[in-house]
Amino acid sequence: MQLTQGKINYLFFHLAFYWKEQKEISDCFCFENAENIKNIKYQNKIVFPLSQTEDINPVIVNVLDTDIPILYPLNLDNKELYYLDSSGNLIFSHDYLKSSFYFLSGLQELNVQERDNHGRFQYKNSIQKKLNCINIPVVNYYFEIILQGLDFFCKQHGIAFTRKRLFETFGFFLSHDVDQIAFYHWRETAIKIKQLLGISPLIYSKSVTLKLFLKGLLFLINPFRKKDPWWNFEELINFEEKLGIQSAFYFLYNENRKKDSLYKFSNKKIKTLFKTLINNSFEVGLHGTYNSAENQESMLMQVKEYVTEFGYKPDGIRQHFLRFFNPLTFVLQEKAGFKYDTSLSFAEHEGYRNGYCYPFKPFDFENDCIMNIWEIPLIMMEVTALNYRKLDFIETKESVFQLIREAEKFGGIFSLLWHNSRMTEYEYPGIKLFYNSLLKSIVEKKPVCFNGKDLTLFNQLIN
Repeated sequence: MQLTQGKINYLFFHLAFYWKEQKEISDCFCFENAENIKNIKYQNKIVFPLSQTEDINPVIVNVLDTDIPILYPLNLDNKELYYLDSSGNLIFSHDYLKSSFYFLSGLQELNVQERDNHGRFQYKNSIQKKLNCINIPVVNYYFEIILQGLDFFCKQHGIAFTRKRLFETFGFFLSHDVDQIAFYHWRETAIKIKQLLGISPLIYSKSVTLKLFLKGLLFLINPFRKKDPWWNFEELINFEEKLGIQSAFYFLYNENRKKDSLYKFSNKKIKTLFKTLINNSFEVGLHGTYNSAENQESMLMQVKEYVTEFGYKPDGIRQHFLRFFNPLTFVLQEKAGFKYDTSLSFAEHEGYRNGYCYPFKPFDFENDCIMNIWEIPLIMMEVTALNYRKLDFIETKESVFQLIREAEKFGGIFSLLWHNSRMTEYEYPGIKLFYNSLLKSIVEKKPVCFNGKDLTLFNQLIN
């Protein structure tokens, strides 16, 4: 992969979040084949060397007291980030642009042969796993090196240089995927019978499963039954409003009853809930069905149903099961009119799938240009921590705040997905208390709480 002008433009679009662009500075930019750096004839320029190798051969450098892998180094022994030559040129020591593009564009996900049973690109096959950098937004560090270099150059040449941050502290984006709304459902009750008979695998012990079966059966046949534990939206709304959080809720269409939801958008309770969320300034988006990640008809059909039932076109989408095919899914979402997606995370590990703690735009590989849709990277999903990684509450909280510390360095974002159905005390004793405590601790750090509707303003921030 060589950096074309389209790829370079893509990177500098995102770099514009960090500095007040001045023609006096950008006119000094030069892009030079790395092999020719020693022979350049420039004077007073800012030189970005472009590596010609296809091989990733990382070198570790230290930035902001953090060890960062550079994918395309020019000299494995050179730990210097940049230098000023005798002609007043600022020369970057490694190819930070190509390294940035590799992560940010999701280049590693193209033409992947091995995927999991849901067709997902797996953490175990990622460069983040290989280099142990999943918890580090490496692209933000690459941009930090570039900014430090620009600042140094400007000081040497008497040019004013002004930095920007997206958020003064960090941005906090909380969301909920509404996969299911009924813990006690006839299908769930039937599944428990199969589990007790040994036809389906047990999730809980036989005694707990029997208890849940009997309780579910009594709940379903009782005309005076109490509220289902998964219909907990009033509780979520009230608590988040007290904290000043306006989260996003993504509703899942029942296209495939075995893999998608069991409720319908036309359900009176769902339509009432939708109005309640909108009236209280929460965001309501679409949780793209299992098939929609690779099927345009499916994507368009559920958007149509959403608009028909709710009278409102969703701004944002998150794909069910985090099922995503880069760049195909972005193309389908863009054609369906979505302004943003927020699916990009590894199901098996929290952190930075694209090495970035800012919202960003995907890259159109076919046309060598930036796409219009935004991506709000998903940094942590509670299923990842509690189910895939088997972390306890203390370990989960530690991971959350490790990721928040990274966001704070750059004025970036920490996004958290918590399913409404992950509040059941049977499954995780103490889960409600932990969730409430976790949100309080996050808010105490004084983030800017936002949802996807605010993302439409980001275009203005970079101009």
